[in-house]
Amino acid sequence: MSAELRIPLDIKEVEIISTELTKTGQIIIEVESTLDKTECGICGEEIRCTYGHGDERTFRHLPILGMATYIKFRPKRGECQKCDTNPTTTQVVEWYQERSPHTKAYDQWLMKQLINTTIEDVSMRENIGYDAVIGALDRQIDTKVNWSEIDDLGTIGIDEISRHKGRKSYSAIVSCRQKNGQTHVLAVLPDRKKRR
Repeated sequence: MSAELRIPLDIKEVEIISTELTKTGQIIIEVESTLDKTECGICGEEIRCTYGHGDERTFRHLPILGMATYIKFRPKRGECQKCDTNPTTTQVVEWYQERSPHTKAYDQWLMKQLINTTIEDVSMRENIGYDAVIGALDRQIDTKVNWSEIDDLGTIGIDEISRHKGRKSYSAIVSCRQKNGQTHVLAVLPDRKKRR
């Protein structure tokens, strides 16, 4: 009898349908949403998801025991009875962002992997494209600061990150730590020059 290890998936409102370990050492986890409602994409009314499923999607997720992990998911669909044309809407869930190849948790993982290293290094280490790491950065960092979320500017940090190997490709990251311990990125500057 082989040893077994149970690891929580840590994605809300899904049920695991199956798991597979591929010959190439990847873990594929198929999940289904436990939610049975969504909002109509036209009128915003809550509708029941009884109109089948959308196309299957595969998302890169947090590695398990050093192996690349993927989530397979078919979102539920609903039909709005209140709109004149009875449009269908694909269910929107919290754990991934539309048009992203990653779960939100994996995007956050990539941000942590960028500490003290380059985008190129993370791309090679995670075996994903350079543009995939850039996409994760773009999804995690807002282009404008939402100042209503900032309650304290007591601790401000200015860090440099290297975009590529070499001495001339630095960006400056300006961030602040809030009273609740969260860190907000205030600006990503294209270089280290004082003038802005």
